[in-house]
Amino acid sequence: MPALMRPFRGVRYDRKRVAMDRAVCPPYDVIGARLADRLRRLPFNAIHLELPSGNGDRYRKAGGVWRRWNDRGIVRTDHAPAYYVVEQAFAYGGRRYVRTGVLCALDLRRAGPRTVRRHEKTLSKPKADRLKQLAALKVNTSPIFGLFRDAGGAVRALLRRAKSARSDEAGTSSDGSRFKVWRVDEPSTVAALERALGPKTLLIADGHHRFEVAKEYFRRTKTPATSTMLVYVCAEEDAGLLVLPTHRVVSPPGEAQARARERCRLTPKPGLTALLEVLDAHPSPYAFGLFEAPRAFWLAVPKSPEGAKSGLCVEYLARSVTSGVDPHHLKYTHEAAEAVRLARESKGAALLVKPASVADIRRAVERIGLLPQKSTYFFPKITTGLVFKPLA
Repeated sequence: MPALMRPFRGVRYDRKRVAMDRAVCPPYDVIGARLADRLRRLPFNAIHLELPSGNGDRYRKAGGVWRRWNDRGIVRTDHAPAYYVVEQAFAYGGRRYVRTGVLCALDLRRAGPRTVRRHEKTLSKPKADRLKQLAALKVNTSPIFGLFRDAGGAVRALLRRAKSARSDEAGTSSDGSRFKVWRVDEPSTVAALERALGPKTLLIADGHHRFEVAKEYFRRTKTPATSTMLVYVCAEEDAGLLVLPTHRVVSPPGEAQARARERCRLTPKPGLTALLEVLDAHPSPYAFGLFEAPRAFWLAVPKSPEGAKSGLCVEYLARSVTSGVDPHHLKYTHEAAEAVRLARESKGAALLVKPASVADIRRAVERIGLLPQKSTYFFPKITTGLVFKPLA
């Protein structure tokens, strides 16, 4: 039986033709309008494949762009299957992080609920969009992000060994993170990585929509070429793995604010810093911060979990505070100060979420299955355009 995560023949930019800083972009779901305008001015940026401009037949046009890049040698197919080790160095909250993972091909024939665990619900609209893109290009432009347990450190040791050589690619992403890529095709190292990754199971950290779309596309086509998809995998024990909380802003606050007041014990706090300090230390996993515009800060502790079993306050909020709220009245941000600013501007309320570790997320998935939308945010996103994986 083939391994779950295998090497593949990637397609990469020709470094002599295109500088990587001008070639890469973030994944489609975090590209804002201003960034999109700037990146689309670069003729060979991956945004022309990942999130092309226009409507209607924009993905058909993107397919033409992909073919021209191949014909002109802007991108080239590697001569042999390989794993692609990716390092991302970044700063957050005054700390420096270095995260290391590997790009490989995920076998969709083996990607069942026992081997690949999802943790977030998906929406039909983004899945329909990604299916159009995949069918038109027949290329995985951006990977999903998966986590595996590496208690003995075998995989991380192999990745460190690969990183001892000179990197094949290096550059800076638009989010400020620095990346390096090492192509690993030496037969004994490839075999060792395949063995080490062989028994692993994955928890999807990011890319649930792309994962479901790839499975659906394979179900429709049933060809060997579409039976694998691009995945970036990282050990749960990696020192550079960072999970940010996703705060909620409700505007107008209305029923959500009333529910929070009715169902929780509220303790006033003098400001955001004091609130976040006491929230982080509070023993209840369902405690959250409540900011009511223009200046009221509260620690909110539910009187009863009311059916919540995950150990994550995002589940409690979805069940008992924001249930029934029009999605158009909800905004999300990973910065608490930004959530307070947005609430002040809209005369709304901010629901400030406790951070969760990877272990917290895995336990939550094992307890209840899928979590609400916007439950996690692994920072930074995996850069798009480092390696493409064609489906033909």
